[in-house]
Amino acid sequence: MSQQLPLAVSVPPQSTLDDFIPGQNRQLLTLLGQIAAGERNETLFVSGATASGKTHLLMGLCSQAEKLGRSCAYLPLDELRQLSPEILAGMERMDIIAIDAIQHIAGNANWEEALFILFNLTHGRHKSLVFSADRSPAQLPLNLPDLRSRLSWGGTYQLHALDDEGLLELLQTQAQKRGLQLKPKVAQWLLTHCSRSPRDLTAFMEHLDQKALAEKRHNLSLPFVQSCLQPESSCT
Repeated sequence: MSQQLPLAVSVPPQSTLDDFIPGQNRQLLTLLGQIAAGERNETLFVSGATASGKTHLLMGLCSQAEKLGRSCAYLPLDELRQLSPEILAGMERMDIIAIDAIQHIAGNANWEEALFILFNLTHGRHKSLVFSADRSPAQLPLNLPDLRSRLSWGGTYQLHALDDEGLLELLQTQAQKRGLQLKPKVAQWLLTHCSRSPRDLTAFMEHLDQKALAEKRHNLSLPFVQSCLQPESSCT
């Protein structure tokens, strides 16, 4: 990958498909694993509400693909939209291109045209293009009809929100990754008193991890968790 694209390929190593809680999204998770392994070449469009896991999935896709020796570019358009779309030059050589938060360039003629050209350059060349947005292709305020059409060519998936069981599994998984003990009743308290956003819950678990490390503790008791609440926290 050209050195002009440092942002496009910056994927945190902790972003994996393995620690994504699938809930009702297991079919999509399986498909992304197949794309990462090169078993399938696909054009996919993943939509979902803010903090529903789209970024996690696209980062996890690239992380897993790179571990398997495949080239993958991750482009967070919420960060890159202020840059020239010329950064896409040569991107068609990658095995997988993951384009996150496409809604942020909707209405930008230069970016829309550049993505349309990239799509055409990769089509039929055994590449995979995976897009995400907070809404479906039909609902995006795009000015280029041909781009909207291309985005609808492949599979389209609407991410399902995690239910209570899935959110509890998320909390336990995040605790285990950090070597922490989280009793079911404490996890349930978090669901009752905190934002149900997976992103917010994960961020709060990271905050608890830092506090637990400072106090050299592993058990996240309810009094300890309550003592860690901050005014800006998503928990009450």
